[in-house]
Amino acid sequence: MYPATFDERYDIDKPDNRIVGMVGDGVLNRKMILSLSSLREGFSMTSDHNTAIHEFVHLIDKADGEVDGIPEYLIPKALIKPWLTEMHRTIERIRKGQSDIADYAATNEAEFLAVISEYFFQKPTSLQKDHPRLYALLDTIYNKEAGQHK
Repeated sequence: MYPATFDERYDIDKPDNRIVGMVGDGVLNRKMILSLSSLREGFSMTSDHNTAIHEFVHLIDKADGEVDGIPEYLIPKALIKPWLTEMHRTIERIRKGQSDIADYAATNEAEFLAVISEYFFQKPTSLQKDHPRLYALLDTIYNKEAGQHK
């Protein structure tokens, strides 16, 4: 936990720092680094973004060795192709301005998984209503072992 924003070298003393959360590399591999203010804001009732959820999803995604938007640790093999299909379809819609999902989700597959997971955990009812296929896939991915299927 860092007291404020930081840079890619984890320095907190520069006025132009912009990073509020990240998954570390090297000696910080498998570590999630967050600014305290971002953590607090993410769990406030008014925030649309949750850096803690976002970065934790990157850690889950990285568990198989690649941060690629396919959380092999969680996703059943039979869902990989449907997940990729829906992910790429949605990314294309975001890029064309035809989606309410944050533009940052269209950066790449890893960011898509992290952003849409924020949506899933923070606004599940909205996601289910507006993006039922994504919701169903994420519900299976995240709830498969908890026995929480609806």
